Amino acid sequence: MFIATLFLMGCTETTTTKACSSATDCKSWQYCDLDRTVCVAKPGFCEIASDCGDVSKYTCDKKTNKCSFKEGFCESDGDCSEWQVCDTVQGLCQLKSGYCDSNDFCTNTWEYCNKETHLCEPLAGRCVDSFDCNAWETCNSNEKKCEALPGRCNSNANCNVWEECNAKTNTCAVKKGFCGNELDCKAWEYCNTEKRCIPRAGRCNFDTDCGVGQFCNDKSHTCEVPTNN
Repeated sequence: MFIATLFLMGCTETTTTKACSSATDCKSWQYCDLDRTVCVAKPGFCEIASDCGDVSKYTCDKKTNKCSFKEGFCESDGDCSEWQVCDTVQGLCQLKSGYCDSNDFCTNTWEYCNKETHLCEPLAGRCVDSFDCNAWETCNSNEKKCEALPGRCNSNANCNVWEECNAKTNTCAVKKGFCGNELDCKAWEYCNTEKRCIPRAGRCNFDTDCGVGQFCNDKSHTCEVPTNN
């Protein structure tokens, strides 16, 4: 047995040559070259890349000892990715029609090339239909933009001035200190046109809500006249 070292494209590959007199002396992926009485790789098999031929195109799978094309090279469509076809004249994998490998292949400014599907898809917040948007959004097909449904939001701009957008539920919620209706107020209050909870007539939160000579009973929230003891 002897070891041969080959220098390929600046890299060093080592192959071990075993003497033989029959195929049984060799590994399953080898045969016995009786002229040289050494084990050599069977056609399509390899120990190092040079066993496969052109090392710029081929590589040797060390687990299977089979020759395979390097990425981008091919002999048939099966040697390429699903989104590619083999140009058998050049021996190179090329894009299938309708697929992409960079944003340059996308014709619309609101699209990008998805590196997993190799298809041009809408950017975040952009859309072709509502399926491209979040559950609380609909697609503005004219502008190709996802927009919040009525009552839902992505920012405070989607809500009334007296509301704010809840980022967890994407719903407009009443700001602290404001009200949407009486349900947002205490029992003795009502929601005025400025969306503030204020006491009903004769009711109060502070003494200033009452007339001259009255005070606010903080338990009943009614205006009362002091009694002399």
